[in-house]
Amino acid sequence: MLTEPIKTPSFSDSSFSSNVTLTAASAMLSGSTLKLGINGHLGDAPYLNVPWKDQIKMLKDRGMAYYRINVSTMSDGTASASKALDELHSAASAAGIRLLPMVYLRTLDFNKSESENYTLGKTLGANFAAKYRNYFIYYNLGNDLELPLLYSNTTGQSSSDYNASKFKRTAAYLKGMDDGIKSKDSDAKTIISAGWLHYGFLKMCESYGVRVDRIGSNWYADMEGAAAKAPYYITDITKKLASLLPTKGIWFTEYNFRYKSTSTTNETDQQNFIKSFTAKCKANSQVKVAIVYELFDEPYKSWQESNYGIIKWKIEYTSWANKLTSNLFLSSMAE
Repeated sequence: MLTEPIKTPSFSDSSFSSNVTLTAASAMLSGSTLKLGINGHLGDAPYLNVPWKDQIKMLKDRGMAYYRINVSTMSDGTASASKALDELHSAASAAGIRLLPMVYLRTLDFNKSESENYTLGKTLGANFAAKYRNYFIYYNLGNDLELPLLYSNTTGQSSSDYNASKFKRTAAYLKGMDDGIKSKDSDAKTIISAGWLHYGFLKMCESYGVRVDRIGSNWYADMEGAAAKAPYYITDITKKLASLLPTKGIWFTEYNFRYKSTSTTNETDQQNFIKSFTAKCKANSQVKVAIVYELFDEPYKSWQESNYGIIKWKIEYTSWANKLTSNLFLSSMAE
C-alpha cells in the first residue's frame, strides 16, 4: 500500500493547495481560483500502457489539479482494477494531484423498490468509502444517470421529461450512496452530474433530498452551439446552472470539442473551444473545477470518440505527440 495524505474536514474547492499552483502559474487562469483537471480511464488500453507516474507528470506539467477516473467495484467495495488504482493513487499523492473517482451505480435496479435501492446504494457507498476513504476527498456518483430516465423527444429541463418511477429509484439509490460514503468517510464530498440541458434531473434530486455537495455538468462544443439558439437562448451554461442551483459549487466533470470526420481544423477547433469555455468557467466564481475529457486519444473507438484526447499517438501506445490543446496548457503553465 502507500502513505496516505492528511485529510482536513475544512477542505473546500477554493482552499485546496498543492504543488500545482494554478492561480500563480497559469496566465489562462490568472486571478481565478478555478482548478483544472482531465479525465482518464483505469481499464482502457492507452492508460494501461503508459505508466501511471508518467500520466501524473503529464497532468502536473499542464497545471492540472484533478484526475477523474472511472471506477467499477466488486460487491465488497473493492475496485475491480484495484492494483491500477493503488498505483495511480501512489503516483498522484506524491505529485499533489487529487483523484476524482466516478463510481458506477452497479447495483441500481429499477425492478426493486425505492427503499431497496436506497439500501443497495448505501451498501455500495459504505463499502467503497471504507476501503478508499484515504484516497479521495470528492466522489462522483455515476455518470449520465439521467439518460435512461428521459422520455423521448424531451429536453430534460423539466421534471415532466423524466419517468417518475425510474427517477425515484435512481434518487433513492443516490441518497443511499451519499449516506453510505459519509458514514465511513465523514470528510467526504459528493457530486452528481448531468449533461446537455438535463438540469431538471439535478433539481429533482435536490427536491428528493439527495444531499450531494456539488453539482456537475458534462458539456461539449456542439451543446454550446445548440443551446445558444432558439428555443433555448442559453449563451452561458455556467450562468444558467448557477441561477438554478445557487447554493452549490459547480464542477464541469467533462468538457471538450467533438471532432468532425471531414474537418481539417479539428485540433484548432478543439483548442479554441477549450480556451473559450475555460474562460467562461473562470469568470463564474460558482464554477470551482473544470475537467477536460480526456488525456489520450483512444483510436480503437468510433471516429468521434477516438479523438477526445489532448495527446495523440504516433505509435500506439509508446510514442505520442501533443495536440494544440495540450500545448495550450503547457504554454499557459510556462507563462
